[in-house]
Amino acid sequence: MVSQYIETFLAVAQTKSISGAARDLHCAQTTVSQRIKALENDLGYQVIERGKGLKEINLTPMGEEFYKLAEEWNRLEHEARLIQTKGNRLSLTIGTVDSINQFLLPNIVKNLNNDRKNVQLTIHTLHSIHLYSEVEKRQLDIAFSLRNRVHQNVHVEKCFVSPMVVLRSSLNNDHRSEKIHPQELDSNDELFMPFGLEYQAWHAYWWDPLATSRIRMDSIHLLLYLLQNPTQWAIVPKYIAEEAMKSGSYKMYELTDTPPPYTVYKLTHKRPTSLTKKSLEVLEYYFKLEYGEYVLANSSTS
Repeated sequence: MVSQYIETFLAVAQTKSISGAARDLHCAQTTVSQRIKALENDLGYQVIERGKGLKEINLTPMGEEFYKLAEEWNRLEHEARLIQTKGNRLSLTIGTVDSINQFLLPNIVKNLNNDRKNVQLTIHTLHSIHLYSEVEKRQLDIAFSLRNRVHQNVHVEKCFVSPMVVLRSSLNNDHRSEKIHPQELDSNDELFMPFGLEYQAWHAYWWDPLATSRIRMDSIHLLLYLLQNPTQWAIVPKYIAEEAMKSGSYKMYELTDTPPPYTVYKLTHKRPTSLTKKSLEVLEYYFKLEYGEYVLANSSTS
């Protein structure tokens, strides 16, 4: 039995299709089928169900049992490769959505970069929908997402919460108090970012979600640039507003009807390697050091 068979089996089990596994492994579907057949020959039993009309591939009862062993095999092989290529050097591969990558991580990365432990970092910006699968496949050691989902091998922890506030240019001549009612804000002048499903539901209550005049985007830097226009406004996490106001170019307001907070979920594999655990401990230290007032302690959700 070879590691290639194990990797292929896990890909089929996770994607529930031969074509999905072939896509993830960058090989032909016939190659995937041949590897699964060879694995079954070595094991002496069938690991996936076969039959006409099946929309997706499911594991046999024996295959489900073998999946646990395959995961452990994959974990041990991954750790062995780390030891071979990096020795005891700590490393982390981090995945985040855009708003976290641009405003939450920079100070943490700066401190990590100066740490004597010399943690090697790789950072990827992805959509929340992809972060869970990448953690499950161990392509990411840790990820920060705005969505809470259930994945078989992913530990999800609510780790950061920030209130949502209105941000606009300091050149705006509006002399409102520090609080604004949502109906006082013209949706035609809004710069909208989809900060999580609960926030979007709250937003749809106050403003027509089908309005075509609203500007939608997924980049914080672009949003801040466009907010230089005095007529524009946006609802953003308070920690982003506080950073932006340091330039003196923006004003911040609270809302009389409080939106659901900006919530960040930390994703890690349920069975991390020992080296990954050490690296995560270093990251956790600097995360709490930098954002202590927003960090939630021991807030596991799965």
